[in-house]
Parts: sequence; structure tokens; C-alpha cells
Amino acid sequence: MSGVVESLRVDLPQTYESIPGFLGALVLEKPGGNHVIALTVWDGEDGLRASEGYADEFAERIGDAIGTSVSRNVYRVIGTTGIAPASEQ
Repeated sequence: MSGVVESLRVDLPQTYESIPGFLGALVLEKPGGNHVIALTVWDGEDGLRASEGYADEFAERIGDAIGTSVSRNVYRVIGTTGIAPASEQ
């Protein structure tokens, strides 16, 4: 799992920063476990759609490392606390 985490730490930012609309990413690993959450934030749906192939690749890497399926979900931001929307930055 540590290899996958390191790969995400290095590859994910380089990959996504090249896609217009990418605002940032947060990758979380559960201590002592085999659970990873990768959250990417996009300014609009065009960048999100452009990232889908990469997201599938990252999900496959994680799934192979932990031996289970990985789910991908898309959410709309309905509110924030302490984080200004891109339109306000």
C-alpha cells in the first residue's frame, strides 16, 4: 500500500495540474489500515470529465494494492466552511 500512496503523492498532482479547471486534491490514508480516500476539486464539469480516465487509472492502482474494488463518486459542493469557492478567490 505504501507504494500506491507514494505514487498518488507524486503522480496525482502532476497529472491533474495539467487539466484546466483543477483546483486541488486531498489524499487521505487511514492509519494502520488499507483505506485511501482521494478527493479532487474541480471548477466546473469540463475538467472533471477530462480527468475521468486518470481517475479510473488511480482507482485501479488502489484496488490492485488493497485487493478490493474501489468506488468513485461525483458530488456537487453545496456549502463550505473556511474554504472560499473559486469564484470568490
